[in-house]
Amino acid sequence: MTRNEVTAYIQNVHFGYLATMGADGAPRVRPVGMHTIYGDCLYFFTFGNTRKVAELEANPRVEVVWSKPQEQSQVRIRGLMSLEEDETIQQQFKDDNPMVARMLPEEARHLFHLYRLQSDAVEMARGLVPYTTVEW
Repeated sequence: MTRNEVTAYIQNVHFGYLATMGADGAPRVRPVGMHTIYGDCLYFFTFGNTRKVAELEANPRVEVVWSKPQEQSQVRIRGLMSLEEDETIQQQFKDDNPMVARMLPEEARHLFHLYRLQSDAVEMARGLVPYTTVEW
């Protein structure tokens, strides 16, 4: 699978499962709408008052998995998550994802946190076979 195919896969699935490490040392996994890609990074937003924000600050190493159970396929991306503070990128993300404005009324705009995932490894599997590495 190529990078373009992985990008199309992620954008088609739309929601991935983000794994972080909890404060108690236990893994935490939750669905996130992560399908926006600029350059080499993937982006998602969350509210600044969520548990995942504290987990990402304490340990930015994450993995995200997108899957299509009907195809028995999945894409996994591991890497470092960091808060995106570039206002130009934040605005581009909001423009590209109009649902953000619907989810963030004016009084909640201060809770907007945009995160950037810089990948260390990208893997893909179709069916019950070992993962293959995808050049990112």
